[in-house]
Amino acid sequence: MDRGWYFRLAIVVGSSVLGFLALWPSVDRWLPCPDIVKETFQNQINPGLDIKGGLRLMYEVEVDEYIRDRRDRIAEQVQRQCGVLIGVVSEEEVDDLSKEKLSEIQQRCKVERVDKEGGAIRAIRITFSNQEDADKLSKNWVRDYFRDLRVASGVGDTVVDLHMREEQLTNMRETAVRQSERTITNRIDTLGVLEPTVIARPNDGDIIIEVPGAQEASFERIKSIISRTAQLSFQIVDDEGDSRSVFTAPPEGIYLNGDTQTFAEAFGEDARDRLRAYIATLPVPDDHEVVIGRQSADPERGGEGWRTYYLYRLADVTGEDLDDASVGFDPQSGSPEVDFTMNTRGAARMSDLTGRSLGKRMAIVLDDRVESAPVIQGQIGARGRITLGAYLDRNELLQEAKDLVVVLQAGALPAPLRPANEQLIGPTLGQDSVRKGAVAALVGIILVLLFMAFYYQVAGLVADAMVLLNLQLLLGVMSGIGATLTLPGVAAIALTVGMAVDANVLITERIREELRLGKSPRSAVEQGYARAYSSVFDSQLTTAIAGIVLWQFGTGPIKGFATMLLIGFGTSLFTGTFCSKVLFDWLVRGARVQRLRVG
Repeated sequence: MDRGWYFRLAIVVGSSVLGFLALWPSVDRWLPCPDIVKETFQNQINPGLDIKGGLRLMYEVEVDEYIRDRRDRIAEQVQRQCGVLIGVVSEEEVDDLSKEKLSEIQQRCKVERVDKEGGAIRAIRITFSNQEDADKLSKNWVRDYFRDLRVASGVGDTVVDLHMREEQLTNMRETAVRQSERTITNRIDTLGVLEPTVIARPNDGDIIIEVPGAQEASFERIKSIISRTAQLSFQIVDDEGDSRSVFTAPPEGIYLNGDTQTFAEAFGEDARDRLRAYIATLPVPDDHEVVIGRQSADPERGGEGWRTYYLYRLADVTGEDLDDASVGFDPQSGSPEVDFTMNTRGAARMSDLTGRSLGKRMAIVLDDRVESAPVIQGQIGARGRITLGAYLDRNELLQEAKDLVVVLQAGALPAPLRPANEQLIGPTLGQDSVRKGAVAALVGIILVLLFMAFYYQVAGLVADAMVLLNLQLLLGVMSGIGATLTLPGVAAIALTVGMAVDANVLITERIREELRLGKSPRSAVEQGYARAYSSVFDSQLTTAIAGIVLWQFGTGPIKGFATMLLIGFGTSLFTGTFCSKVLFDWLVRGARVQRLRVG
């Protein structure tokens, strides 16, 4: 035997051994696996939702919140453009207004958000202080600057109502659901959960999520990460504003702190809910908002504490400007934190925001909660950090930081999700399906192997060996990547066995034709493989193309089926054209078989 054959044999043996080692942790139940193998190959084949059970969730996307947020952003733009309309500022100044200019605009042209009946229409109301300014507004002005809006009434009057267009509202509803679908899928993929099923129903505003193969202990974390809005904003704290007029007499359990800036605080298990209920009653100006954040605990007042922050509503920098996020550690305390990097636009905005706000506090707001509010000591560029505080122990803080990185990297949800239904799928049905499927698959494989051995004799035994090697490699790859095995995946494995058998049949038939022409076994093997290779490759390739299309456009189980099919394409082609050739070469060269029996 030449050196090339030994090299090819080493590849076959090496791949076989590697495939077995990768598969071994998944069959530890029947074949005990050494710890060193488990440490090296940590992944296993995970039974899917339809086999071992799993988590099924249904969420309702709070589309109205998404529309309200979009309306509020447009209202900020309307307020600024009204300043241009009435001649207070120029077009060049509209993106960088001083507090004085903004106050002057609001006095002459007040912009309010109005929710109509049932929240079906999101409206913006403009109230002019004099008729002269009111006469400057026209339908053309609205159409030119705000294509999402239409004039509902009041053109020529001092009070004008602008409504969001119905077609735009429809697009917003669909966008909210579709964006939520993509974000949830990204988050689940980041968690390493394979073959999730995420189904969006824009007409109903629902999203159905199936997480197969997950452990029950991880369900709460999965649900938390899925539903977290992850809306990040950087807003300036108004320490100079008249917050005393905002914080009216508090109810029992709410305490007012009258330091440099008045704020409210509450303590106890329900402190956050009591504080939010109090905030809902406050007369907050349209250009401000009150947001809560954690406060140092006070055992005398009930333990866990929360406080309010009086913030400018406008957020010049948001999570949309985020480029990357990672877990970091405070160089002084060693406490886990989240380091983030802004994109080019975000870096410019952050630099501008911090440059004109030196000495002020900047609140880092995540999901309507202030995570921290440091004083701006200098201009900040593309990099920053989110400190999570010292309210949890280090392990809990580290897990919180990791989860926050996951949701920030995957992107923010456009709107909150409201749980509508939750199911833990039991394994009973799956076990019955697996038992019946296993019996059927085993019987089918045995019959195929017996037929190949009986009909093609020696060549049939070679084909049988390649089918078994193909299965081992396929399952080894699945175990190595921690794939989730579902019933469609089982169907893909069965199809792969058929593809492997078909490849060996084509090769064997070509060898038999060469033997009938009177050629020697060695020559027949060489010519048979040469003639059969293109047919085998073409048949495998067409199947792979179908698998690529299914993987690209399919979801959940369909994508899982395609994944198994593509893995099977690789293993079938490898075992059918390479490994079997090595075995045939040994028969006709090493064993010096004079008569090759192929049926």
